[in-house]
Amino acid sequence: MAKNTLGLVFFPAFDWMISPGHPERQERLLYTRDQLEEEGLFDCEEIKEYRPRLAEIEDLQRAHVGVPAIARLITPAHLTSAGGCLAAADAVMQREVQRAFALVRPPGHHAMRVVHGIRGFCTINIEAIMVEYLRSRYNIRKIAVVDTDVHHGDGSQDVFYHDPDTLYISFHQDGRTLYPGTGFPNEAGSPAAWGTNINLPLLPGTGDEGLHRLYDGLITHILEDFQPELIINSAGQDNHFSDPLASMQVTAQGYARLADKLQADIAVLEGGYSIESALPYVNTGII
Repeated sequence: MAKNTLGLVFFPAFDWMISPGHPERQERLLYTRDQLEEEGLFDCEEIKEYRPRLAEIEDLQRAHVGVPAIARLITPAHLTSAGGCLAAADAVMQREVQRAFALVRPPGHHAMRVVHGIRGFCTINIEAIMVEYLRSRYNIRKIAVVDTDVHHGDGSQDVFYHDPDTLYISFHQDGRTLYPGTGFPNEAGSPAAWGTNINLPLLPGTGDEGLHRLYDGLITHILEDFQPELIINSAGQDNHFSDPLASMQVTAQGYARLADKLQADIAVLEGGYSIESALPYVNTGII
């Protein structure tokens, strides 16, 4: 395997939407793909594109309990979004590429262990499904999930809260000012997993300087202490200054520098709703 190789998985989910004008729509990925083609990145021999595949219901059930049944709550788009994450995981674990980025939708980090409908645009937690798949298929134990979405990943926190082998770190706009109203430092994990759930709420208006001060002064040291076998970036991009759903001031360059420091093995797209003005450039910077 050559160093600095990257696998990309795209799934725009043309057949899934909340409503026709909703910001969580297929253009989130189509504009990104146009940008990558314009920049000539698909011509780079270091980049390899993979097709998503359908996840199985059994894959979902490792992370979720459905009420009344998970199969009645999802569409094929959800199985393909999760399957895109599994395809990215396989590409990395089978050493076909060094890292992978699953640019898929619908997103997942608000979906809790018990699924009974849609929460914050999410029905199933695609990162949690991938984590349990990695453990089942490849016997990976210690995994770190770093959530860079502007909204607290309350679903991911719920799934991993009792798991001492999953370090979940979320920085996000303060929950007193933004959905879902959670993600405070005292939410630190259950007694058996105390300290493996790290919430770092940020004041509205935080930009690149504040974000990188947080990473350099705290997050990097937490990761070093935990010593994960794999790092997953739950790559929400709505901390960008132009995002219509939040109030932060991070730039595309700030996101790209963060990705360079984090060196995640697998990134999975989450939020980011400045569909034309930011998302293509943030995705390109991360890639």
